Amino acid sequence: MKFYVDIADLDQIKAVAEYFPIDGITTNPKILAKSPQPIEELMVEFKKLAEENDWEVFFQVTCEKAEDMLQQAIKLHDYYGKHLIVKIPCTKEGYKATQLIKAKGIKVCVTTIHSVMQAVLAAKAGADYVAPYINHFDNYGVDGSDCVASMLTAFVDGGHDCQVLGASLKNVLQIQRLAEVGCQAVTITPDMFDTLIAHTSTDSAMESFKQAWEAKFQDKQLSDFIPR
Repeated sequence: MKFYVDIADLDQIKAVAEYFPIDGITTNPKILAKSPQPIEELMVEFKKLAEENDWEVFFQVTCEKAEDMLQQAIKLHDYYGKHLIVKIPCTKEGYKATQLIKAKGIKVCVTTIHSVMQAVLAAKAGADYVAPYINHFDNYGVDGSDCVASMLTAFVDGGHDCQVLGASLKNVLQIQRLAEVGCQAVTITPDMFDTLIAHTSTDSAMESFKQAWEAKFQDKQLSDFIPR
């Protein structure tokens, strides 16, 4: 499973990447509008990070007509090259834009997916990724992971080379369920990475190891006992 960090704060992105094996950065217009850094600076820094780490960066178009989406995608691709995944909204114009953009060899993620059939049509239009909003499914009483499983089955049956990027995730169980059904990627906020590995039993075990070691060897470390 690929893991992307869903934020446009450079300090937080670097802090997550220092500890966790992430595959890139996802953004949307709302995230960029909340960013503490000017977008012009982010554009440059994201390019550096993508090239240095071989990451994918996701930017969502901000126009509504297919032809305008195409032109924006081309400009973004000219700057980011192979690292760009352009996010296209799940609208009528978006489906048209997806086909136009894919014809130019640019990777597409169709976003704001809220049903299986939206995802299937996006895959048939050529999308490389679809981004279902899992918490939105769950909030409406529909199991988001079951819907993702149905999407994946439909993609295989239809011969579509499309991956699912789970988005709008609020808890560990949602992410675990996606992993269990074979979802290829998720995008989560920085704090969620710490939550994924947090467990009181792990903390307790580590504390018992520490106490046992220090009781006998005080401040020495294992490497101190390697024969010279």
